[in-house]
Amino acid sequence: MLAFGTPGTRWFGGVGAMLDRPAVQVRFRRAAGLEARGLHAERAVRFAKQCATTWNLGDVGCAIEVVTAPAAHVGLGSGTQLGLAVAAGLRHLFCSCKGAEPSLPPAPPHPLQREVHPSENDWLFDVQDALELARAVGRGRRSCVGVYGFSRGGLIVEAGRMVREGDGTDDDATRDFSPMVSRARLPSAWRCVLLIARDAAGLAGDAERAAFKRLPPVPQEVTAELARIALTELLPAVVESKFIEFSLAVRKYGALAGTPFAPESQHLPYAQATADLIELLGELGFPGATQSSWGPAVMACCESLEKAGELVDRLESLGLSEHHDIVIARFDAQGAVLRVIE
Repeated sequence: MLAFGTPGTRWFGGVGAMLDRPAVQVRFRRAAGLEARGLHAERAVRFAKQCATTWNLGDVGCAIEVVTAPAAHVGLGSGTQLGLAVAAGLRHLFCSCKGAEPSLPPAPPHPLQREVHPSENDWLFDVQDALELARAVGRGRRSCVGVYGFSRGGLIVEAGRMVREGDGTDDDATRDFSPMVSRARLPSAWRCVLLIARDAAGLAGDAERAAFKRLPPVPQEVTAELARIALTELLPAVVESKFIEFSLAVRKYGALAGTPFAPESQHLPYAQATADLIELLGELGFPGATQSSWGPAVMACCESLEKAGELVDRLESLGLSEHHDIVIARFDAQGAVLRVIE
């Protein structure tokens, strides 16, 4: 994140990249009542009820199956992606593609991106789609990276939203969203190795809200330097496909972005292990490593699939796989896809 804590300025904002795995995949079909199964099933039902209330759908008859999803609260944005997926599925099931009732949101249009090669049964989502879905399920209260990433993926830079003295809480449904100021597609050859410590979770819910209240405001000079790194180092390196410069900028941005959170994050049980892991990745020749959000997920940027495989081999030889899930992921450039299946 770029900033928080000083009224009259933009709060939150920041930088994030979308990955293609571990993916969130959800299936929907009409049913007699509202039910869900699979990982995070109870959470999926809560999201569905939020949509039904927001859109005046009444008693929704829908069976939801969470086919795959990453663990919750490990820094991968699974809650946002699941919430938006549930909202997108319900909107498509209960809103006519040719026009909805006045109380219902419009169904999404077919995609126009030729490079995605969608079938006639595939839909993508534009920015306004994603924001509408996010408001329906209460996501994007702080970071909006996952909301914008749901729409067409990419490396996202968002400015943060204005917070003035006396503004409502983060739960205020009328709040503005942080505007996206840039989206860049990372080179298709680049990869990311994720290391997720098992049986560990970052802050979320009431604990996260309490942590933000205890944290002091982010110094303006920190925000200014983060913005400089994002706009003059990270983004140009992506646009010009300069992997080394990108990796060094990722490391620099991640280290500085973590400092305002240190009074709280240093007490998390995996904090030192994460710091040691990032240092190890640098020693192994992969300096573009940083923690995601509160962690424990750590990402390491790799110039190719071959390099990512070499890194995984090294990590496994050092015994890291005993306590970590290790995943090789692509940087996603498509975003969410809704597919109608028989």
